[in-house]
Amino acid sequence: MGETKTLYQEGFGPRFAKNYRRYRSLRHRIDRAMAEVLADPYSSSERLGKMPGGLDLRGCRSVRITQNFRLIFVVCEECRRVPTCRRRFCDDLPDETVIFLTVGPHKRAYALREESAEYIVNRRNGSE
Repeated sequence: MGETKTLYQEGFGPRFAKNYRRYRSLRHRIDRAMAEVLADPYSSSERLGKMPGGLDLRGCRSVRITQNFRLIFVVCEECRRVPTCRRRFCDDLPDETVIFLTVGPHKRAYALREESAEYIVNRRNGSE
């Protein structure tokens, strides 16, 4: 018998939803990157930290869509283990949840600002 991998649940922030609609020409690449992240969020992603200009993205991860295009997300199980994670998106969510925060050109994606907006979890891959 082979080892079964956990497929993570997906959640979306309001900025992600807006940018996903904006960048229609890259939607196929974005969808493919999201599928890879949900299968294994740690394999091809980069942990983020303090960014130039004082922006603190500790607890967030990034994956490359194109040379200048990034997908920013949080893995709930990891965010809970990072004491300096300033973004608390996962308080009431299972560990196996990935919250997609934003997608966009490098400079815009990394200019993510803290928001106190609701995050929508798509439970098609998990249970209520």
